[in-house]
Amino acid sequence: MTPDDPKSNDSFLNAAKDHKGGLVSEFVAFMRDNKKWWLIPFLVVFGLLGLLLILSATGAAPFIYAMF
Repeated sequence: MTPDDPKSNDSFLNAAKDHKGGLVSEFVAFMRDNKKWWLIPFLVVFGLLGLLLILSATGAAPFIYAMF
């Protein structure tokens, strides 16, 4: 196919219009394709730490500090 071929342009436009998901779905597809399942515990721990940091700046802070 040449760059002037209308079929190649149509396939490019169709691929651009195709909705494939967001960042999380891309990362899950990466882990599935490359067999990187050992990354899941790291992501869970980082997610929980991020949630703890967000909640420590809200009204839930006294309850979080009481747990430790």
